[in-house]
Amino acid sequence: MLNFFSNFNPSSPAWDISIILIFVIATFLYGLTLGRARVVVQIVSSYMTMALLASAPFLDKIEARTPLNHTVFYLVAFLVVFVLLFLLLSKSAFHQHLSEGRGSLGDVLVLSVVQVGFLTSIVLSSMSGFALGHLSGITQTIFAKSPAPFIWTVLPIAALILIRGKKERK
Repeated sequence: MLNFFSNFNPSSPAWDISIILIFVIATFLYGLTLGRARVVVQIVSSYMTMALLASAPFLDKIEARTPLNHTVFYLVAFLVVFVLLFLLLSKSAFHQHLSEGRGSLGDVLVLSVVQVGFLTSIVLSSMSGFALGHLSGITQTIFAKSPAPFIWTVLPIAALILIRGKKERK
């Protein structure tokens, strides 16, 4: 770990430092600006998107007709489906129900960390081995190498189970 930080050069940061900085900044901005209900809706949208893309029988045919390589096509498809699902779910009764329960700042930060980590893992896991080779071992271990993608997939589920909205008192 210390060896990783000893190579830090602020005048020309490596991709690893950029990814870590983006992760930290995105986590705080993400959770604070969206709030608990929208973060939960985004977590659910992420899982639905993964399930849809994994089971769509026509996706290979669409990919063959585009000039995009597999990684770029997957990321674009993920983004499009994710945004559509998020917009649909944010207008649903599901989102309204979540909005009724108020979470603490700690809840929002935990959900933000697991959601941003999950999305980072999805992006890095979909990259080619060549592209991943440009990242340090610690970044690969945290986000892309097995079992990290599985752990980042399970963490949001665990967070959603453990974090509950405050119940109204009668």
